Amino acid sequence: MADPVRYSETIMIRCQPEITALVDRAARARGSKPSEYVRQALLAGLRADGFDPTPKPSPTAGALYDSLEGRERWAWIDGDEIKSVSYFATNPNEMDDQKALGRTWLPVKHFDSKSFIEALHWREKPVITIAGDHVRCEYPVVLKSLEAV
Repeated sequence: MADPVRYSETIMIRCQPEITALVDRAARARGSKPSEYVRQALLAGLRADGFDPTPKPSPTAGALYDSLEGRERWAWIDGDEIKSVSYFATNPNEMDDQKALGRTWLPVKHFDSKSFIEALHWREKPVITIAGDHVRCEYPVVLKSLEAV
């Protein structure tokens, strides 16, 4: 059995005695308490009006930035320094002009510092580091407002 959920917010509504009696009957028919029946009816009404109260995870940074229109993101590495970051249709290490210049390119992988929900979070300026066989581009995820804490 699931653990009980405690709710901290209260919405007071006024209605006719007949409505209260109908809610009690409908709740008994579903085997729930009247308060749970009203809570579920309220959620169903919000969803029907296009307001889904359950925030859904937004696309990850990797899904947004690892590739763009069929091109992958690569970083030009010189020693332990990132010189440039660009999108390429093919592996730049296999391009003749890049081979002639002796450049080393590593794929760029994008990450969020934690689960990102667009309604609740901002992505800050990324931290880009060399991580072995790829370049790690991590976006710090922060709350949009301290009021949401």
